[in-house]
Amino acid sequence: MSIESIKSDYITDLIIIGNEDKKYTCLTKGNFSDEISRFLGQFDLKLEYPIIFDGTICQFGIIGSSEELNNILKIAKEFGWGFEILSVQKYDPLDLNAFSKLTKKQKEILLHAYDNGYFDHPRKINADQLARKIGIHKTTLLEHLHKAENQVIRNLIGKKS
Repeated sequence: MSIESIKSDYITDLIIIGNEDKKYTCLTKGNFSDEISRFLGQFDLKLEYPIIFDGTICQFGIIGSSEELNNILKIAKEFGWGFEILSVQKYDPLDLNAFSKLTKKQKEILLHAYDNGYFDHPRKINADQLARKIGIHKTTLLEHLHKAENQVIRNLIGKKS
């Protein structure tokens, strides 16, 4: 099965950002099943992305009060769900938000690129066309875009700049 043929009721967008042999790194956008959405909706919690699936393991961050975190862990244990707490830390949204670390120009160009289909497969617009549309030189566009991509991905995988 090729990565391009992956179909799921839960995945609405899938963007390949890298591959090595048959291992792909992708950014996906999608929806949880109704069962998971109802379960999570019981709590005053937020999920922190990325959500990482590896075989039967799902890894993600949960943001909430100590009381709500204890509630969800108690109910998950009652359901017989296995879990492991990897860390507990004070939440600082400005430190964890990948987008907040970009310059104003990087944000602007990244949003233009996304909105115009630059990251779609196949691309709806190439770098030349996007640069003309924005009104900047192609090399300037690519420099800002590569720096923005690098910062977002570095932040997503937890590397410090």
